[in-house]
Amino acid sequence: MSNLEGGQGGGYGSYNPYGQEQQPNPYGNQGYGQNPYNQAGATEAGNGTYEMGSYGQQQPADPTTLLNKCREINEGIADIRAKREGQLAAAQNGMLDSSNVKEDQVARQTLDYIEDEINNGFRYLRDLMKKIKGTPGSGDSRVQTQIDVASRNLRREIEQYQKTQSEFQKRLREQVRRRYEIANPEATPEELDAGVENVLLGQEQMFQVSGSRTGQANDARKAALERSAAIRKIEQDMTELGRLYQEVAELVHQQEPAIEQINHDAEGVADNVGQANTQISHAIDSARRARKWKWYALLIVILIIAIVVGVAVGVTQANKSS
Repeated sequence: MSNLEGGQGGGYGSYNPYGQEQQPNPYGNQGYGQNPYNQAGATEAGNGTYEMGSYGQQQPADPTTLLNKCREINEGIADIRAKREGQLAAAQNGMLDSSNVKEDQVARQTLDYIEDEINNGFRYLRDLMKKIKGTPGSGDSRVQTQIDVASRNLRREIEQYQKTQSEFQKRLREQVRRRYEIANPEATPEELDAGVENVLLGQEQMFQVSGSRTGQANDARKAALERSAAIRKIEQDMTELGRLYQEVAELVHQQEPAIEQINHDAEGVADNVGQANTQISHAIDSARRARKWKWYALLIVILIIAIVVGVAVGVTQANKSS
């Protein structure tokens, strides 16, 4: 199984390569096996288990707690960057500069150990980001902003690591070619190209040194095989890192529908408020017009009454006169 896959279930503390006991590095006396992540996570509570275990109950989390977890991601990224620029660079130089079989083996195993630590670190931070994103309360605008920042920082560090590994891989390929040429000095350019590709594909049986070859040729063969194994591991890790990079990027994109829905709802509320205000204005105008017509009607009634009374009084006076 790939170093970057598996073990993604459970809560925050279910997979923590920094809190659990790691496989000892027999080459730790060179300074490569130290793991600064054993000191990480001031908010953790023993055995790599986070205090945020109540998330399984789907209770909204305090935004401050989620913001602290985002900060933990950024701190983890800084630790990985320091390991890449320090221990990884030293291990790569050790591999490139090794001059005999024993040094080759020690250098490659040390390199594998550090690469696995970095790969596990990326996976852990990816899983932590997923947990934060899936926690009720992560929709808070402050949390979303910090998730976005952490995602960009994590993707940037993955890109830097991939660039570092790609450059190292090219230098290893050059060394494989030189070693193969030393072990097979009579090979034609076409045979050299084909032989190197076969070695890089792991087909060791294609790399045979004839009985007349010297010890130097045998050492060159073994050195080429060690480097080709390192190259294949890098290629595998790069593929898995590409998938991890995409997953981290999608975590940010997943926020967009929710944000768009919030914006849509806000616009709908604004439209409804505007329509309500318009309707209220129409109602007020209608009420004002209704009151005005009531006064007009009252005046007309008074005038009619006055006319009727006047006519009646006039008729009465006329009858008295006659």
